[in-house]
Amino acid sequence: MTVSFSFEGDAPTPRDAATVLVVRDSPDGPEVFFVKRAAAVRFMGGAYVFPGGRLDPEDADPAVAADLEGDECARRLGEPEGSRARALYVAALRECLEESGLLLSAGEVAPDVVDALRAALEPRERPSLAALLAQHGVTLSLAALVPWSRWVTPRQETRRFDARFFIAQAPADVSRARHDGGETVESAWLTPREAIARARRAEIVLAPPTWRTLAEIADAPDVAALLSMPRDASVPLEPSVIAVGDTFAVLLPDDPEHHQAGSANARVGLPTRFVYRDGAWETAG
Repeated sequence: MTVSFSFEGDAPTPRDAATVLVVRDSPDGPEVFFVKRAAAVRFMGGAYVFPGGRLDPEDADPAVAADLEGDECARRLGEPEGSRARALYVAALRECLEESGLLLSAGEVAPDVVDALRAALEPRERPSLAALLAQHGVTLSLAALVPWSRWVTPRQETRRFDARFFIAQAPADVSRARHDGGETVESAWLTPREAIARARRAEIVLAPPTWRTLAEIADAPDVAALLSMPRDASVPLEPSVIAVGDTFAVLLPDDPEHHQAGSANARVGLPTRFVYRDGAWETAG
């Protein structure tokens, strides 16, 4: 994973994005579905991430079949604008299907239909999302998404996103859960503790927001408990970047040296600082 920061000039405006922690129960507690981004991908290349991506204009189409209206999405997300809130929910589910093959729908959908819909979303020139959902008789389950957090890329990065993190219980059939073979090249179900342990052993790369999120949910005994954990997902969490010798450190909002005054979701014992070394991140506080 290659990271570069610029401390000169104006910071780019963050683009809206959404990501989903798809979770399922296991004997060792909740497992999360990860995909590994291809090394050539410009943002988070080589990292293990939750399925997600930027908001596309078609996500805001009111014709997209879904089980929640904009006002309810805005209430749940803490957003003032219903159409934007609903588009973020839609983007989360669209990206989840594209990158993982997992469809969160209102009502049961046959596996071959899920496969067909995922394949139909791949070409650049294709019918709209609303048209494809209508063609396959699918209604997205926005209600399945539980808002978890909101991460804003540090202003020192050249590609910035305002990303909403959601958590959702995996559908009953996860047999088709798999990376797309293009932007993502590996996939795995891992418990939060296992993912963090693998990152500490330099077996996988986790970006700071991913690592911190996993640390936040690591003690949940099951998916039901995880989904009921109280959160304020409306507060933007924007890390700071400082130079540390010949490298950089990312400070989260509850780090004592961060430029903000604390975090609404701060918890004692969680990592607040990450240092970038040898193409990966490690905790430093």
